[in-house]
Amino acid sequence: MKVSIANISLCVIIALAVVLGGCRKKADEEPQPVDQTNSTKQSISELGGKAVEEAKEAVAKVDETAVEIKEKAVEKVFSIVQQFKADQGKSIPDITAGAKEMAVENLRKMGEKYRDVVAEKEQQLKKITQGYLNLSDADRKAAIGQIAETGINETKKSLDIMKERFGVYYNALKEKGGNLTGLDI
Repeated sequence: MKVSIANISLCVIIALAVVLGGCRKKADEEPQPVDQTNSTKQSISELGGKAVEEAKEAVAKVDETAVEIKEKAVEKVFSIVQQFKADQGKSIPDITAGAKEMAVENLRKMGEKYRDVVAEKEQQLKKITQGYLNLSDADRKAAIGQIAETGINETKKSLDIMKERFGVYYNALKEKGGNLTGLDI
């Protein structure tokens, strides 16, 4: 039994020597304590910086897209205005043929443009007619009355032409199954 106690004691001493020898730190090789708050702050700052850069890139892309959309909208408005002006010199069959080739969106825009012009012409006709009715019988027969009658007749003729052209776009839009809401005159 003495041998086994000696063997056990020797093993314990060796184990202690290994543990104490391996755990001993040298003063010049001691690692500096890690400040986890600084590294965490640094990684958060890096992530925040990346997020800000990505946000700036996204804003730039949105700005570019907005400019493109605005330019396309301006082009469409000018296109509709140009189309409207060009229609004034065309015959109804030519307008009808052109309307059959147009996209639903453009048909609606042209219908809206003609609807607005018809409303303006109706207001003009109403004002001219009211002015004529306010004239005395003698003035109606005089030159001023004749001028008012000519104005009324020309406005009626122009109004009828605008309504007919509106009808072309309205019917083409209706045939293509477009939205007719608000296009009534």
